[in-house]
Amino acid sequence: MLCYHNVVAGTAEHLGGIGLHLPRHRFQMQMQWLAEHYAIVSLSEFVRRTAAGAPLRGIATITFDDAYQGVLEHALPVLRRLGLPATLFVVSEAAGDAQPFWWDHPAARAAAAAPRREHWLRGLRGDGPSILQELTSDAPVRLPPDYLPASWSALAAAARDGIGLGVHSATHRSLPELPDGDLERELTGSRRALEERAGVTASFFAYPYGRWDARIRAAVESAGFQAAFTLDYGLARGPHADLWTLPRVNVPASIHPAAFQAWCTGLNLRRPAFL
Repeated sequence: MLCYHNVVAGTAEHLGGIGLHLPRHRFQMQMQWLAEHYAIVSLSEFVRRTAAGAPLRGIATITFDDAYQGVLEHALPVLRRLGLPATLFVVSEAAGDAQPFWWDHPAARAAAAAPRREHWLRGLRGDGPSILQELTSDAPVRLPPDYLPASWSALAAAARDGIGLGVHSATHRSLPELPDGDLERELTGSRRALEERAGVTASFFAYPYGRWDARIRAAVESAGFQAAFTLDYGLARGPHADLWTLPRVNVPASIHPAAFQAWCTGLNLRRPAFL
């Protein structure tokens, strides 16, 4: 199960969050290789097989966190050409925002050492406005359109065209640090927004920052989601896989083709650091 974030037109890797924005030509090569070596199924089919304990060898599925505009502009044409399904996880209150996600801010990129990230995620609960305020960098930032969240109209059109949409919370805060009331809003408010704005009843949830614990996992299951996805590195394996903590292979933008192929087979043992 692969997790991407964004796909962009060029190779300007100095823009945005480190490791998140994959140049289109690299994405196209990866998808071509996947199509030649794996049976790519929808996320719904992947979850169905996992729940049934069916064999998953040679099976893969493709997901994108955050629902960037670049995914719609650059990734979806590649997927359509190859006939590959995919699912986008939407941050409901970010959709259509003219400002980038906080981690794409130049000040956040410059200060993103590991201890600082832990403070942002735990102490500031992954809250974008609070993080940018601490960085004294809450002024508007201009990035290319494909680095911004996709609009609701574009997401609704993608859903009508067969792309799956899932929930990635309302505000992309770190859920384990939130009280129950805020957690309920992140789960149910975001799901309701997908229904109202994109006409989609979402069955799947992706944990913001990949962060979860037993309380969060139970809340996601109680909210009615059929499965939920972490950023814990690994391959989903049945028949005893927990459907609400399914791992994904997080694909960094600069990965070498040989390393990508190894990761897809589960050979990598080191999880990359991401915000």
